[in-house]
Amino acid sequence: MLKTVDVGLMANHIPAHKGVISRLEVYSRHVNNQQLMVIFQKQIMMMKNHVQAMNQLLNPNQNNQVMLPPIPQNIPLYTDQTKGSIGIEDREMALDSHFTANAMANENFMSATNMKNTHVKRAHVEMGLQQLDIAGQLEILAQQQGWLTHPNATMMEQNESMNHLNKSNQGYMNMQNNSYQTFNQRNH
Repeated sequence: MLKTVDVGLMANHIPAHKGVISRLEVYSRHVNNQQLMVIFQKQIMMMKNHVQAMNQLLNPNQNNQVMLPPIPQNIPLYTDQTKGSIGIEDREMALDSHFTANAMANENFMSATNMKNTHVKRAHVEMGLQQLDIAGQLEILAQQQGWLTHPNATMMEQNESMNHLNKSNQGYMNMQNNSYQTFNQRNH
């Protein structure tokens, strides 16, 4: 039997997953970039697998170990594309999907820390890792398309950070040494 916390967390996750799946299906029908369409399809199929796994985990009559399938790889191109704009460009769809995958990964990891059943906990950690994988694919595509950039720190900025950390670490080490000496003086 599952603990109430496990049931409650999954009962909240399932409708959230269904809402995201619906949004991604809309995106899939209107996206222009074929690579983005494939990632959306992977994300949709993966999240449907997550819903199915959670439903199995919630089923009190389920005696078998619930296995989370890997992220689907051989994705057929989605052919039911609707012509016309929904007012959102590929860039915005990609960045929204990227943010959503990261947020859902964090939610899965945080939920796993509160879950009591080891199997449910591991399944949610794996779901989080799969969401991170999709977020990584979206990030790579967004960078390739110029939709997302991460500026590099200059050598001077990195050195300033290191100097500041070294000073902080030195103070910490002095504090540790003083505590150790005080401890030794009291106990000898």
